[in-house]
Amino acid sequence: MPDRAECEAVVRQLWPFVDGIVSESQREFIVRHLEQCAPCADHFDFARSFLEAVAEAKPYFDVDAGLSDRVMAALGQEGFGGGGGGAS
Repeated sequence: MPDRAECEAVVRQLWPFVDGIVSESQREFIVRHLEQCAPCADHFDFARSFLEAVAEAKPYFDVDAGLSDRVMAALGQEGFGGGGGGAS
């Protein structure tokens, strides 16, 4: 099993990875890691399921245009990348 620092690096990059905005070398590193690390693979499964659920729910509610920006900023502040000044 990979070490904690490697797991933390992978988890910080999961949202950009799911969005397809990581470099090829980062993508390869993350894929190799997920193949070896069940806890990080669980994080990946959650991220993918979350985005699928959001995509399915989108037609059912109307939100103001700034909601996405606020959500991304909040995620960034929590270290998930994508904005807000958190660790990416």
